[in-house]
Amino acid sequence: MDYDMSIFNRKVTMAEKQAYKNLKSYDDGRYKVGNIRKINNILKENLLIPKFKPRILKITNEQILNYINHAQLLNFHHSDFYPGIFAERNSYESSFAKKVYYGFELEFIINLFVSHHNIHAFKDGNKRTALNLFIDLMHKFTNYYVEDIVLIQDSQILYLEKVISEEEFKKIIFSGVRKRMFKTNLKCNLEHLIPRSDIDETENTQNISQSDRRSSFNLTDLEKEQFFYQQLKKPIFQRDTNQWTVERVEKLINTFLDDGLIPAIILWEDSEGNIYIIDGAHRISSLIAWVNSDYGKENEMNDSNHQVIEEYINKKIGNYSEIKKSTDSKYKQIKQIIAKRSIAVQWVTGDYDKVKESFIRINEQGVIITQDEKELIENDQLPISKLSRAILAHGLGQLSKNQNEVTEKLFNRFFNPSLSHQLNNYPLCGSLNEDLVISKVYNAIKILDNGEKLDLESLQDKVNNVLSFIQDELNISQKVYFYGATKHFKTNSFYGFIRFSLYLMEDIKLTESYIKNRRKFEEYLVNNERHIQTIARKKRHAKKAYEEVGSYYKLLLTSCENDDFTELQARYNYINFDEDKYRTSKEKTIKKNYEEFISDIPRCKVCGGFIDGNKTDLKAHKCCE
Repeated sequence: MDYDMSIFNRKVTMAEKQAYKNLKSYDDGRYKVGNIRKINNILKENLLIPKFKPRILKITNEQILNYINHAQLLNFHHSDFYPGIFAERNSYESSFAKKVYYGFELEFIINLFVSHHNIHAFKDGNKRTALNLFIDLMHKFTNYYVEDIVLIQDSQILYLEKVISEEEFKKIIFSGVRKRMFKTNLKCNLEHLIPRSDIDETENTQNISQSDRRSSFNLTDLEKEQFFYQQLKKPIFQRDTNQWTVERVEKLINTFLDDGLIPAIILWEDSEGNIYIIDGAHRISSLIAWVNSDYGKENEMNDSNHQVIEEYINKKIGNYSEIKKSTDSKYKQIKQIIAKRSIAVQWVTGDYDKVKESFIRINEQGVIITQDEKELIENDQLPISKLSRAILAHGLGQLSKNQNEVTEKLFNRFFNPSLSHQLNNYPLCGSLNEDLVISKVYNAIKILDNGEKLDLESLQDKVNNVLSFIQDELNISQKVYFYGATKHFKTNSFYGFIRFSLYLMEDIKLTESYIKNRRKFEEYLVNNERHIQTIARKKRHAKKAYEEVGSYYKLLLTSCENDDFTELQARYNYINFDEDKYRTSKEKTIKKNYEEFISDIPRCKVCGGFIDGNKTDLKAHKCCE
């Protein structure tokens, strides 16, 4: 079996190179441990080895072989006399099989590392190979790293010399493990910090007089217990506040503290005293996040990075609450800025319709506003818009009066489990963290409404019924239908299949044909993955192409039923149906990767079609039983 070592590729630091050199010098009798005092201090600390939640980690024979092959390659670099030659292969192999006894990747990798000092796996270079493999596995399978590699290397020697026990060895390792810092281009999801407010046209939305309005606010006004913060709202049409990166949030806070220019926040006030942010939601939310140390705590479904974001900001800038309370002279200037500096405010006048016009005008001058966004704003009172917002709010830490048990169920159908290539999770609607995710939900619901202009309750019931049909009755593999060779979400296929599902639900004979010919139908889609992309390009836009893609699915099913594809080829004569003959080497590689991507998906024991890989207990599609 050929093993691709490139999956472990990473930059080797100078400290790591020194550690391997030290271990080699120790073998030659020239190196003595230099971190005795630091190691003794660690052992004196009241540091407990973490307890991991019990669960079974899976490992296959193929994965064990991959580990063995990679370790053998490493040994070629670290062995001076017998490169790559095993001394106890069976014992070494068994150490990897013990993965099933651990509850967390980090726990397994550390215990594996320790155990490799008890096994004479290779004839030479075992300590260096063990350390290198340990660092590689940490890099590949966890978001942790070793802060001081030479310290770990010294503890290896002390353990082998029986100066420290196994528990002490583990304690030193755990003490030196740090969570890997994310890249600052990671997006911050701050959507939950300012609630949205639904405004109906029937309500009194005429704003109050301009007199006595404040012209600015300061940071203390943004503390959660302050009245100004509690009055802040976002109109339902406002963009989701999840587009700024950590770097941009950090820069905004520093700009404020450096007394730099921050553009005015544009607000509007309704007759009940609610203050709506028309422009500047990301700016004010970034300051709110820092003031309240809240970078996503209430947003568990969509944000698993809030703790490391908080640690990063506190390290780079400082914690707002601690700075306020501190008497340290180093914070004197920052405290003066917090006390004195303010952000300018401008007010929009007029009723709610005027506010919507202002929002569109402001955003057309700055960040490009998409046609979907414009449509959502202009139609924010329609059931399609209200339902889209209500569904998405479940994942963005928001509350809406249109939310209920059904909208939560719809959110889960669209986005849970969340996208994870490592866990092989591929949600129906792609990643919740994508730009303008509201557009996907809105357009899907618009397709499902199918021009009927249903009321809100009827619309949500229809959406629920169709998604239930797709996921529970058909048990489609979302990975097959909606994800391509690069693992990216295929919006064109998603919209087209939503339309196709309506055809199936409207025509029982078509559904029967789909069940009967499913294997042939799905294998054709996999073998001709680029066809739908070609159709969408012809139409130039995914939401304009959904009818054509839906018709393609329908005609493809007929072709599979008749075992005759001439009509399909005639209808879509702009598609290259013999593209395999003309693929470049790069395109052939992409196709091979896609075939590997699809290869592990289980199949229905009845029809042979693909089945949802997340439901491993399913042996057959419900519609086939």
